Amino acid sequence: MKRVLVIGIGCLMMMDDGIGSRVVEALESEMCKHNIASFAGETDFQCCFDEIKPGDLVVIIDAMVQGNQPGSIDIMLLRDVFENLRKFRSQHEFSLFDLIKLHAPQTEGYLIGIEPAEINFELDLSAPLKELFDQICSNVLNTILHIKEEAEDA
Repeated sequence: MKRVLVIGIGCLMMMDDGIGSRVVEALESEMCKHNIASFAGETDFQCCFDEIKPGDLVVIIDAMVQGNQPGSIDIMLLRDVFENLRKFRSQHEFSLFDLIKLHAPQTEGYLIGIEPAEINFELDLSAPLKELFDQICSNVLNTILHIKEEAEDA
């Protein structure tokens, strides 16, 4: 069976941009109970990439602006992200997605994007995402558990 590795990315100093890392940190013990590896990598994409082992099923959690309701989640296959990298540009010229596509394009997995309410210089989440944080975590955990279950059945 493939190892499921969940990576949270985003800058904690930029409000909702850090939602991926915050969710992974909050869910770490629950994921461990389900034999799911996790890593809150923040903006250190090289360190995140080093956590990925051949054969892992990788789930990346990040803020993703789609114009939806703040706190809503979208799920995409990593291969679809790789095909549309121009749409997924971050504030950095080179990202974890670029590194995986370049050095480990066979990596299977998903992107769980969480709609931010505000991205600005601040060490805390925006008020809307703070209020929704427990529900966001619950939705993300349920999504990850579903992904793991599907992988086990395949």
